[in-house]
Amino acid sequence: MNPANPDAGARRSWWAALGVVAATYVYFLIFAEFALLGLAERQGIAGAEMQRLLAALGGGGIVGALAAWRLHRARTARIFLRVALAGCALAALGALAARGSGALVAAFAATGISLGALTVGLAATLRAAAGPARLGLAIGAGTGLAYALCNLPAVFAADPHAQAVGAIAVTLAALGPVGWMRTEHGGEAAPADAAGADRVGAARWVVALLALVWLDSAAFYVIQHTPALREAMWSGPWTLAGNAGVHGLFALVAGLLLDAGWRRAPALAALALLTAAVAQLGGRTLLPPQWLYTAGVSLYSVVLVYVPARRASAGWAAAVFGVAGWIGSALGIGMAQDLHGVPGWFAALAVGAVAWALLGGRPVRLVALAGVLVAGGGAVPARAADDSVARGREVYVREGCLHCHSQYVRPQVAEDVLRWGPAVPLAEAKAGAPPLLGNRRQGPDLTNVGTRRSIEWNRLHLQDPRAITPGSRMPAYAYLFRGVDNDGEALLHYLASLGAERLPERLAQVQAWRPAARAPIAPARAQEIFNRSCANCHGTEGRGDGPLAWEFSVRPPVWREDGWRHVRAGDDVESVLSRIIKFGLPGSPMAGHEYLPDDVVVGLARHVQTWHKSAAAKPTE
Repeated sequence: MNPANPDAGARRSWWAALGVVAATYVYFLIFAEFALLGLAERQGIAGAEMQRLLAALGGGGIVGALAAWRLHRARTARIFLRVALAGCALAALGALAARGSGALVAAFAATGISLGALTVGLAATLRAAAGPARLGLAIGAGTGLAYALCNLPAVFAADPHAQAVGAIAVTLAALGPVGWMRTEHGGEAAPADAAGADRVGAARWVVALLALVWLDSAAFYVIQHTPALREAMWSGPWTLAGNAGVHGLFALVAGLLLDAGWRRAPALAALALLTAAVAQLGGRTLLPPQWLYTAGVSLYSVVLVYVPARRASAGWAAAVFGVAGWIGSALGIGMAQDLHGVPGWFAALAVGAVAWALLGGRPVRLVALAGVLVAGGGAVPARAADDSVARGREVYVREGCLHCHSQYVRPQVAEDVLRWGPAVPLAEAKAGAPPLLGNRRQGPDLTNVGTRRSIEWNRLHLQDPRAITPGSRMPAYAYLFRGVDNDGEALLHYLASLGAERLPERLAQVQAWRPAARAPIAPARAQEIFNRSCANCHGTEGRGDGPLAWEFSVRPPVWREDGWRHVRAGDDVESVLSRIIKFGLPGSPMAGHEYLPDDVVVGLARHVQTWHKSAAAKPTE
């Protein structure tokens, strides 16, 4: 603080608080929720191994929260926050360097410990740093900024490695503003009111926030693990830009409401929006689910920080984040895994719990009615996806797709397994009604097409096959996307479901592939094949300006200017590029070219490298 101008010091402290809130949320959203898991998945981690990593993350979060409760003091708060921020950056560096399950467990635990300590220490400091009058606005603006940034297409769709590097940069950048934050109240007492001074009030807020986090985590898990829902919620630049705007707006509104004394309103509104989003995911309402969901998440995320920050107590913050945050997340994910959705009875229970916690016994009739409505809606997102997949299968059969495409990878044919992914038992392939083994192979096998092609790619391919695959014999199915019956979208959801449960096995299979050691094709031949098969997206000179470049949520790279998106330090560039050309990037618009022989694949990889900015820096001979 500047003694000669105390108002300037207060303003600088307020802006610093906003910035550190934003940095903390960016780290949590883009690294702990996405990049960290992506780095593990790249090493083939799935199933029980992934559960062990998530347990390490959650356990570390609780340990970090408890450590902050015992160690945080106002007079040393700046040091504590800087140590926690540095710990977050080091944990992310450890995740980038980790190889193998043991190293990943350590990286996940370190991330949880550092993030748990940071969130509790920050919440305990914010009231002094931002001041009580504009505390909500600082938290709301910081939270909204973080959510908006993380939903920008370039950030959201970035490679996990790039997301991790970005998270490290953000946390390190926050070290400076911490030094501008006020950390002591100057004798001003924390409020003894509904923010939780008494134990009953504190317990009620923990129950309300626990229910909200539980509901959100379950819905988030179902969305992330249902390709059709994930595509609908977070696919395309306009969808992501809309999500960013909704996040920013509603977080700001939440902060203003809290500062105006409406401390229950944002939490109750978040509850209404989240339950409505869950119902929409279950196919029960007409409003856009992504906007309902993002608005609800932003509202309660601000409340989650504001409630302990207003009390300015590390112990209170540890209770909120430990129970509602870390335990609530684990319970929500566990429920979604076991029940494959968000049951209507749980949504009704969440409505009742939040209403009881925040409103007491007054709205009994309203709560009962809301519970009946939500439970009657049968809010099960996975069921809606299943219905869409089932209808898409009907479209697949009706349109005769099985006459050209098989759905049976022959396990005894090694080339088939390499091209099309893991084989399934014959009994499983025959179990469908009707079975879709197929009787010709004019086109590729589709057993695992959900692991090889994104919904975006399939949509363009179905509408105009030769625009995206020159020379394709496949007829156009643009008519499926006209009218109100959404047959085209249902077919896309069905295709996205094929092989989704075998994605970890497919990723491990691709990671183990190496091109055969033989001479690659000549550069002139590589240029010719590139122009025919790749230029529609990448452009004839690798500038990311092909006619289809702007049709996808992620624009192709401009190799003369951009760094490699998917090559990490120490990787063999040629091998990584060859793998991407051969098999694509699952979950992204980049499709594989499975039919190409190894000499062509390596020739294309070398051709691409000649355009990269790293090649331009080398002296010519």
